Amino acid sequence: MILKMFDTGTYNVLRSAVGSSSFRHLPLPQDWDPFDCPHVALVESTGDRVFSFLISQPTDDGDEIWVRDLDFVEDGTVIEVKHSQFDYKYYRRDGDCWAMVAEKKDPFFMDIYQRGDYPLTVPTLDDNWSAFD
Repeated sequence: MILKMFDTGTYNVLRSAVGSSSFRHLPLPQDWDPFDCPHVALVESTGDRVFSFLISQPTDDGDEIWVRDLDFVEDGTVIEVKHSQFDYKYYRRDGDCWAMVAEKKDPFFMDIYQRGDYPLTVPTLDDNWSAFD
């Protein structure tokens, strides 16, 4: 499944943001919840559009979430981690670590850590979000 995302300007800022913290292992959702639908997605730019490609799904028993092995991810790649309806975090691969470059706890705004701990708040284009196969 592909989810349409935000504009290319925001994507470019995510790729160049300093980040607020760094993680050796990406903090991923563990438990499946059909209401919040947690997921992990690869964020990619193709031309003048930005999309996220799901790389996770609920396990067959529906209790946990399976996430593809992230060893294939190259430096500079942005990953979206959704824990709940109002808790999205964006990480960028920086060598052996993951820098948290943004988070979204509001349906209309995203905090981007362009210069470290103090975020730059930008509007999101949620009216453009749509799932399609």
